[in-house]
Amino acid sequence: MAYIETLIENCQKAKSAKPVRDFVFSDKSQLNNIDKAIYIIEEVGGDSEQTFIALSNYKKTKQRACPKLNAPSPVMYVGSSTTGVMKRIEQHLGNGPKDTYALHLKYWFKGKHKITIKVFDEPLEVLQLIEDALSHDLAPAFGKRGGNNK
Repeated sequence: MAYIETLIENCQKAKSAKPVRDFVFSDKSQLNNIDKAIYIIEEVGGDSEQTFIALSNYKKTKQRACPKLNAPSPVMYVGSSTTGVMKRIEQHLGNGPKDTYALHLKYWFKGKHKITIKVFDEPLEVLQLIEDALSHDLAPAFGKRGGNNK
């Protein structure tokens, strides 16, 4: 039962965790030296139904690896990185390999977006639980729920 005890302990940590830094991304230099963070990509002032249809149509072209389609929402994506947030944000913006699952925004999205970065000083297992909780609460339009090992 050690696994369950550890899971409960990590859930308690996740429940009380607060970001050590929380900001809206505006410049790549803000992401220097940030390895572990959760990010939330939101559509600003757009039509979430149209955005959902736009990615759905782009995904059918199979030009790039696109995330799972969930349901229209102004929150487009909730994700995390533990190896360098700048690289992951670049992938979502469309400046990454075509085989990496990401939004690849520059190829299909014409609207405005906001990216909120939440930096936590927590172990990876706790960070994953926080991401899962945010994803559950915010119900993003795109992306799978849970970590890469689930």
